[in-house]
Amino acid sequence: MGWSGFDQRSFPRVQAKCDIRILQSAGGIIRTKTENLGAGGVRVILEQELEKLSRVHLRVTLPGSSTSFHCDGRIVWTVRSTEPRLHQVAYDTGIEFLNLRPEDKDAILTFTENQTH
Repeated sequence: MGWSGFDQRSFPRVQAKCDIRILQSAGGIIRTKTENLGAGGVRVILEQELEKLSRVHLRVTLPGSSTSFHCDGRIVWTVRSTEPRLHQVAYDTGIEFLNLRPEDKDAILTFTENQTH
């Protein structure tokens, strides 16, 4: 179950399973796949809750690409739910991109545009 409130995003998102690594400030690494992606951030489903407004470092690989982009991120929302795929409590989590390089933002915009056409 995802968040169903008003969408205030500046950039459209597309359903996309991108490899993502989330490096926490305490040093832990979470490896997962994105649920959706846009030039402003990503949505992921995690087995652990990340504190709202906490900072993380991200490494994301777009589908069909052999290269990754890195940027900082901020946890902007989290919703506790029961994830059917995991058969356990999960955390639907929104992460805003911070310090995203212009060329990486352009790559995401191109990817999302190609997915919607």
